[in-house]
Amino acid sequence: MPRLRPGAQMGSGWLPVPALFIALVALPHAAPAPKSVTVPARPTVTAVAVAPVSPSASVLPNGPCRDLLLTLPIGKTDPAPYLEAAACLRRRDSVAAGFRMPFELSLRARDRAADATDSLLRARLPADRGWLITHLDRIRLKRDAGRSLDMAWLAEASLVAGIGNARAADGPTDVDVFRELAAVYLTLPDPYHAALSLLRQAELDSTQASYVQYQLENALRTAGTEGTPTGLLDSLTAAYAHRTARTAEILEGLCWGNRDYPGAYRNLLTMLALKGATPSVALERVSRFQSLGYFDYCSAILEKMQWRKLPQPWLGLARSASMQIRYQLQDWPGLIAEASAGAPSDSAARVTGTVRPPGFSPEESFFIATALLKLGKPQDALVRIRELETKAEPPWGFRGRLLKAQAQMALGKPGDAGQTLDGLKHDPNRQEATGPILFWQSCLALDQGRYAAAESLLVLASAYTGSEESQRALDYRFFLLLDTVAAVRPLFFRGLPEAPRSSAERRKTLEKVPAGGPLWPYAQLEKAQILLQEGEPDSAAAVFDRVAKQSPDRLAAFQADAKAAFIEEKLPGGRQVALARYEDLLIKYQQGVIPEFSRGRIKALR
Repeated sequence: MPRLRPGAQMGSGWLPVPALFIALVALPHAAPAPKSVTVPARPTVTAVAVAPVSPSASVLPNGPCRDLLLTLPIGKTDPAPYLEAAACLRRRDSVAAGFRMPFELSLRARDRAADATDSLLRARLPADRGWLITHLDRIRLKRDAGRSLDMAWLAEASLVAGIGNARAADGPTDVDVFRELAAVYLTLPDPYHAALSLLRQAELDSTQASYVQYQLENALRTAGTEGTPTGLLDSLTAAYAHRTARTAEILEGLCWGNRDYPGAYRNLLTMLALKGATPSVALERVSRFQSLGYFDYCSAILEKMQWRKLPQPWLGLARSASMQIRYQLQDWPGLIAEASAGAPSDSAARVTGTVRPPGFSPEESFFIATALLKLGKPQDALVRIRELETKAEPPWGFRGRLLKAQAQMALGKPGDAGQTLDGLKHDPNRQEATGPILFWQSCLALDQGRYAAAESLLVLASAYTGSEESQRALDYRFFLLLDTVAAVRPLFFRGLPEAPRSSAERRKTLEKVPAGGPLWPYAQLEKAQILLQEGEPDSAAAVFDRVAKQSPDRLAAFQADAKAAFIEEKLPGGRQVALARYEDLLIKYQQGVIPEFSRGRIKALR
């Protein structure tokens, strides 16, 4: 019985039969002797007839199927000798490289040399497509799995080699044969090869796309098969070499329906490469992946669609999406580079006569100012913040003033930062809640070493639920209670993301947190996040694994395990491993933030 295999292990394909070889096979077994040639002044020499040598015998390699192939008839309607040869070749290929069929191998034809034995079999098959369909149907109805596979092997070999093109205009076509092949494989059941046949059917006949998608959906859940729908979709995504965007679009839709997001991403890229996509479709996919947390997928899709060449209004929407994603990925250098490329100077516009693109929105200005601050350029951030303050659109005017206080802290001006926060707190025109202001006031107190005042402010900030700062205030309160050592606290809090320092400075301070202490695992988690931002996922995964195994705090160990599983989701074959880790977390820890994260990821992956 065939078993599901990862598509990455697909073999290479069959090459067509060389025309010269077919001509040699058709040569007569005896050649006439040449005429005598008389040379002047020399004796007459008569050529001797040479016994002919069978070309098939000289070309065919030694093997278990050699004798069967040499005795095959040409174009006979009795399938018995062809089925016997197909069974032998199928066993030979299964021993050599696992269970493979000719069409599956042809998908990687460029990587595979011609095989004389296969070529000879294909050359001697009947050319009529009706012969194939008739015997496929007869053997399928007999429920003989072995003979069904042998007949399917013959049919695929004939189709791959392109034999049988000389047929009546109203006779069976390749589409009909692939439809019958899919029925044979579903009867076995072998949904993988059935899906390959269905995809080729949709490729050859555009009117069958909806029908094929329905059949593929049924094949994913064929009774009696092994594996999961997502595993089968991953195998098809890796194995099928798309020639039109139609099949990639079908697989992408199936991947979305079965929550196979990595598979949907790969098929979307293939679809974009084959035919491109309208900006509305591509940006809609970006929005989907962004809501699921696959920000790296979003970035790759935007680059693939070459969004910088789009006309308005798509250009503005794509630029906004690109900056949002870079902000979420914390790609600060990339965000600044994007901002510089999108805003040419006024002098350049005057010299070249080009039209200046529209200015940055308040949200984009906030992203740019944050990136400048994270890169250790607080003075440049203040310049951008002044531009943001003039617009004063909720909530970006409010966010800009909070960012201004952070820049003043980074410049070593805690007094100015305190005045900015107090002024914002007592602003009568403010529409936002007070919780974020209290949180940043507590961060200022922590940076100055005023831990008692910071704790009181954090208690007040955590009461304003519904904002990111309120949740972060609860984390800070937990850290303050966890370790009260005066020498360790500054090292830890100066390494947190809210600290007014660059990533390099924060990483150095976190590495100084002593191992074995209660704050060490949380310092390592923050260090791993910095490694992810710097493009070192392997190092970050190693830190997460170490914390999961060595942390004395169960909460930190569970957080590390969840984050390691999230990294593993996007690795080849890591989907099921990540799903198992999330389910294990639910068993170990039944309340709190981490189980909710695990439940969300399990729902997304299933």
